[in-house]
Amino acid sequence: MDDRAYKECTLGIETGTIIVRQIVGEKEKQKALDIHVVVPERKPSIEQIIDVFVKEVEVCSVDVITDKVIVRGEFEVKAIYVADLPEQPVLAVEIKHYKWTLDIDIPGARRGMDAEASVVVEFVDYDVEHHHRAYKYKNFEPLDDHDHDHDDCHDHDDDHDHDDCHDHDDCHDHDDCHDHDDCHDHDHHHHRHCREFDVSVILKVTAKVMTDREVTIGTGTMPTTPKG
Repeated sequence: MDDRAYKECTLGIETGTIIVRQIVGEKEKQKALDIHVVVPERKPSIEQIIDVFVKEVEVCSVDVITDKVIVRGEFEVKAIYVADLPEQPVLAVEIKHYKWTLDIDIPGARRGMDAEASVVVEFVDYDVEHHHRAYKYKNFEPLDDHDHDHDDCHDHDDDHDHDDCHDHDDCHDHDDCHDHDDCHDHDHHHHRHCREFDVSVILKVTAKVMTDREVTIGTGTMPTTPKG
């Protein structure tokens, strides 16, 4: 009997073990975030927000504990807006390295097992308080005369009546009306200079836990029922 025939005859009775990478569990979960954005003092206030988007989204670490995976990551938020200035330049405001954390339940997960995770952005939107003109631009609402009264406060023409700035019983001094932080109003809801807004972000995170298991092969018998 040649060597090849011998190997074919004995193959079925040889035994041994192999290492198999097995998936313990895989699950996806959403993460909702509400982010408050403030325009820095060195930049002008907002007339209209053009777009808000999320970029540089990444997973920084994945940690496995008992029956759970902890995923940590970060992203950047960027808003493009028209400035509240006569020439209306287009500017941007950013939040960099905004960090997030999410825990995902995966039964059977144990410390020391391997894990990986991925993340995608499912939804991004922004919200502005209703008394700002930026809110009306977003919701396609018409601007009335009251919305444009602020222009009188930015005009250096002395022909404008000082009373134009008293629509809300606020300004105590004509020069105060030239301040972007605007007139000393006891009712914050009448301030028309928009320097703050909120961004809503929804992430979808998928995590997978894996482990190595030994599998015995070549026992000479076949299982009668599938495992699992």
